[in-house]
Amino acid sequence: SNILSDLGYHVLMKDSPIQISEIRGDYLRKHVHKEWCCGADEFVKLYAYTIEGHPIVVHTDIDFMYVKPMDTLYDAMLKPPLSEEGKSAKQMIEMEYPDKVQPLDIQAYLTRDYHQVIPGRKAAFQAGFIVLKPNEDIFNEYLDIIREGNYVEGFSRENGWGGKGYGGVVGSMAMQGLPAYFYDEVRPNTTIELNGCRYNHMGANIFYQDVPNFIKRYRDLHGLCRRNVPGCEDCRKTSLDLVYNIHFTNCRKPWNCAGKSSTSKGDIDPRTADYDHCMDVARMWHSMRTDLEQQIQALTGDDEVLEGKKGKYKADVFLGHCSDDGQRGYLPISASKDAMSKMNSVWDKGV
Repeated sequence: SNILSDLGYHVLMKDSPIQISEIRGDYLRKHVHKEWCCGADEFVKLYAYTIEGHPIVVHTDIDFMYVKPMDTLYDAMLKPPLSEEGKSAKQMIEMEYPDKVQPLDIQAYLTRDYHQVIPGRKAAFQAGFIVLKPNEDIFNEYLDIIREGNYVEGFSRENGWGGKGYGGVVGSMAMQGLPAYFYDEVRPNTTIELNGCRYNHMGANIFYQDVPNFIKRYRDLHGLCRRNVPGCEDCRKTSLDLVYNIHFTNCRKPWNCAGKSSTSKGDIDPRTADYDHCMDVARMWHSMRTDLEQQIQALTGDDEVLEGKKGKYKADVFLGHCSDDGQRGYLPISASKDAMSKMNSVWDKGV
């Protein structure tokens, strides 16, 4: 956190808003600590609803990169909904379901984790990205639901939160299943689901072709979109010119120097992602890091920053930041502490 503070970030240190002992439901209380990724600790994300002094909060995981501005989303949230500006902004929102009626007062934007969908089950929320209006009432409603702990174990259509089918996938007991249940069942018609190939882009396979949750006996579903609509956009092939932000999941973290395609741990899994697309995605991140390094060097005259660009592994993709495949091959930014302390000037210049 000291490094982030030195860079000008305001760091908030928070414990989970819920202690497991507070949960009344037996199954959730006894099992939530095992949930991927972080058990009940992931409920810390709910503090985004309590941030004061800002009309909008954008919450993302740390393995996230912004590519294009999201001004249209903000305008549609903040402009009077019946004004020409408000109506114009709403028309420009790239929705997952374009024909769905938009709420008059948009409380949040989210995306769904379609690549995990089990046939006949509800799609989970993708917990790495949400745009929301802070609201203490919503925060407290969430906590009440967690404390009640009405989570039904199993994989049926009556499992998960409220016995409504919001379960059975990675993160169901925490921040994948809970927000989907909350915005579908508790506060319906208050959010917009964004196009998940353009926002919170993961490059994931959302067709019913392979893992996860691929059940061979459902032969009539093979090859179909897990969103249960015809003509589904293939996020593995979405042009990066159309993408607003990227979440490094299926394409692996850029600092993991993942340059191989295989089903081995840490490699890019061809069952769930497209190798060439993932290389393009990784190159975007390393291009952004290169730009930062160049700005630091120009601002401070510190040539030490160039030491982090001497890697030879797939240099056309990783741009000198990797010496070998895997995380051990990653070369961090190598600027001196004094040079790094001046990075605020880079932000101030709007670079």
